[in-house]
Amino acid sequence: MKFIRYTWLLLSGVWVLLFSLWMSGPGIAETDTPEYRVQFMLLFVLWVVGFVLQMKEKRRVLGIVLTVIAAGFYVALMV
Repeated sequence: MKFIRYTWLLLSGVWVLLFSLWMSGPGIAETDTPEYRVQFMLLFVLWVVGFVLQMKEKRRVLGIVLTVIAAGFYVALMV
């Protein structure tokens, strides 16, 4: 079970970090939007909080839920 959890943490962490950086970075359109949108980095912060909570036995379920929310947001955007 630990192997599955650590694999999930690795894959979801990379997924959330890459998509957070991509979504918060400058776009290719020449519009009046700000160059960097830091609100998308909040999902990575949410994932990190979930990661930290998973290290404590009592808060493990809450940590898993937070990491699933952060990763699920980007999965929903891709679908």
